[in-house]
Formats: sequence, structure tokens, C-alpha cells
Amino acid sequence: MSEHVALVPLHRNRAFLTFWGLGALNSTGRWLETLVFAIFVFDQTGSPFLVASMLMLRLLPMAMFGIFGGIVADRLNRYTILRLASALVTIVALTLYLFAINGILEVWHIGVASFLSGLVWSTDFPVRRTLMSDLAGPARVSRAMSLDILAGSVTRTLGPILGGILYQQIGIEGAFLLGGCLYAAGLILIAMTKRQTETSTAAQRSVLDDIRHGLAILRDHEFLPGMLVVTIIFNVWGYPFISMVPVIAKDFLDLSDAATGFLTSAEGAGALLGAIALSILAKSEHSRYFYTLAVLTYCVFAFSFSLSNTLWLSATLLVIVGLVSAAFGAMQSALVLLNSPAGYQRQMMGVLSVCIGTAPIGFLHIGFLADQFGATTACTITAIEGVLAMTIAIWRWPTLLKSQPTHQGSTV
Repeated sequence: MSEHVALVPLHRNRAFLTFWGLGALNSTGRWLETLVFAIFVFDQTGSPFLVASMLMLRLLPMAMFGIFGGIVADRLNRYTILRLASALVTIVALTLYLFAINGILEVWHIGVASFLSGLVWSTDFPVRRTLMSDLAGPARVSRAMSLDILAGSVTRTLGPILGGILYQQIGIEGAFLLGGCLYAAGLILIAMTKRQTETSTAAQRSVLDDIRHGLAILRDHEFLPGMLVVTIIFNVWGYPFISMVPVIAKDFLDLSDAATGFLTSAEGAGALLGAIALSILAKSEHSRYFYTLAVLTYCVFAFSFSLSNTLWLSATLLVIVGLVSAAFGAMQSALVLLNSPAGYQRQMMGVLSVCIGTAPIGFLHIGFLADQFGATTACTITAIEGVLAMTIAIWRWPTLLKSQPTHQGSTV
């Protein structure tokens, strides 16, 4: 991809806007499905563990294949990968729609769909986001990722609201039809984009060499290992708490399906506010502070949410949780891209996908605790564990709270 592309303003860069729009469409469908999957599984089984397991299955492909995502992206044209991924997720959503309207939809169908959708999601970091990074250039990586989080935050608000209303007014088939249309729109968008010629150094390296060199980078780097540990902490003890929000809404707060969707969307509303602020104010040198402190704050307010017994207080706390999650999400990709050696950004984004893929451990953990002690107690326990883990990480890697050098490939 030519270097002069990065000089074009992001809001006027057609290729950048295409990948940004694709992410927005896919994210709306993903968050819509997350809510309706949770409601359907809880209504059918009454098991918080199975509700958490659906999100676990969605994230499992990142753990299984994430490290190869960057390697594959370095050998195949990334436009082709995105087109195939968009086609797969469209077929999955429309298949669920057909099952639903024919009355044959079962919980195991949701599980399979979650895993297949997770395969598509596992391409997001090493493929779509690295394309956006290439177009933005190192000096604007944080801004580009903040814009992507801005779109994702809108969808985290919109998706659950649409899912809850459609589920209550039409049924789950209405939600699946809308999801299929959103994914199809993304497929059309990427299919209409002119395929670019990409250069790669992968031809000179074997897959084993790629993996070996990636591990050597982590061994010799002062910051990246700590940053990836923070990602693991968030995905094991932070993010899984979201899976319990519909359970608490239905079982503890006694809300309707539509109201459950609105409460779940409060986290997305907070993320939207945070993403707007970051897209305007984000500076690369502050990215480490935002990233690290966001996880600590997330765990503290997840703990507070678990103690709330009123709708409005719960919604307010979720807004704050979303606010800090936007900082985490935007800085996560930016930090990997800024600190990876030139030529290995895609591989390191694949490693990031593996770290995000540890989330299934967290979902199984919180789901087991919820089945044993209740969803609110499970959220309390995991939040406390997360704060303790973050305290240890900051002590072990003090560079987590140092300024980020703005040049790419820093070893600080």
C-alpha cells in the first residue's frame, strides 16, 4: 500500500471510510446478536452459565487461531479475507433467521453460530484494523483507532436497543433478519471496494520463523508483554461481566426484553461518549495511561454495578463502565501498532487476538460462579480479582504508566 495514502485526511480517505463502515455494520450485528442470544438462551435454559458460554464460544476462535491470523494476513490479500469473512457471517445470520421462522431454532444452533461468527471476528485485528492503521500512518494511529471505537460505541448502544425491541415485538426471527441485512450491507461495501496490491515480506519467512520471531520480540520488549498481560486481565476478569447484565436485568431487576436491551445499551452509550472525547483529544503519548487506568476503573465500577438494586443506578454505572472501556479499546490496538517493529504489526495484532481469546476462561469462570452463587455475587468476585491482578501487573511492568514514545517500534 503506497505511503502517500496516509497523507490524505481520514474523513476524505475512501478506503479508510470503507473499512470504518464495514466495522460499524458488523459491530451493530454483533451486539444485536449478543443480546438476543443471551435472552433466548436464558429463556430456554435459565442457566447463566450457558448464557456466558455463548459469548465464550464467540471468542474461542481468537484463542485457537489468533496467532495465525496475522501470519495469514501477511500472506494473503487482506481485501479477499474481509470479503470471505463478510460472506460467512451473512450466511450464518440468515440461516438462523430461517431456523427461527420455521420454529426449529435450538440452543446448540446458537452455540455453533457464535463460534462461526467468532471466526469472522478473529480477522478484525490482524486484517481490518491493520489496514486502517496503514492508511492512517503512525502519527494518527490513536486517532484512527478512536474513530473506529466511536463507530463501535454507537453500535454497542444501537445494537442491543434494536435487538431488545425486535425480540419483544416481532420475535427472535426479526432480530436475525436485521442482523443478516447488516452483514449483507457490509459484504456489498467491501465487494465494491477496489482491491489494492499489497506488498509482503512473508515470502522470505516460514510460518515457524514468524512465530519464533514474534516470541523473540515479546521476550526482548519492555512494554509489550505487560500491555498484553493487561489485555488478558481485562478479558478474564473485566469484559465477561457484560454477559451477566441481561441475566441481572431479567432475573434480579425483573425487566422486560425491551427494557433489558435499553439497560444493556447504557454501556454502549458510555463508550460512545468516551469515543467522541478520544477522537477529538486522543494523543499517542497518553495512550499507556488511558489503557492501564481504564482497566482498573472498569473493574471498580463493575463491582459497584453488582451491588446496585435500582434500574437508574445500574444504568448510570454501566455508562461509566462504557466510558472507560472506550479508552481501553481505542488504545489497545494503537499501542500494539505503535510498539511493534516495522514489518511485524500484523503478527503482533495476531498475538493480541490470542490474548483477547483468553476471554473464554473468564466467561466460564463468571458463568460457573453465577450458577453457584448468583449473577450479582459472580460479578463482585470477578471484579475484586481483576483489581488484584491489575495491581500486580502495574508493579511488575512500571512502563504501563509511562508516556508512549510516538515513533513506531519503540522498545520502552
